[in-house]
Amino acid sequence: MIQQISHHELEHVYATAVNTIQSQMNFQDAVQQLEEAARAGHGKAALFLAELYYQGFRVERDSMKAQYWQKMATMQA
Repeated sequence: MIQQISHHELEHVYATAVNTIQSQMNFQDAVQQLEEAARAGHGKAALFLAELYYQGFRVERDSMKAQYWQKMATMQA
């Protein structure tokens, strides 16, 4: 779990997770990393998760999760 991590480190976690998802590798781990980064305050990670869940891209489509992550992204902006 990510705790007390700098914005630069969060950005690295985010970029790595997005790259993993886009290259169709182990996207379950990448989604977990995005969730941890989003919970640690990384707004782009939360927004990316919202889009994944809205579209059902590499995850099961889930409007409740999408709304949750959209709300988190808005609060972190």
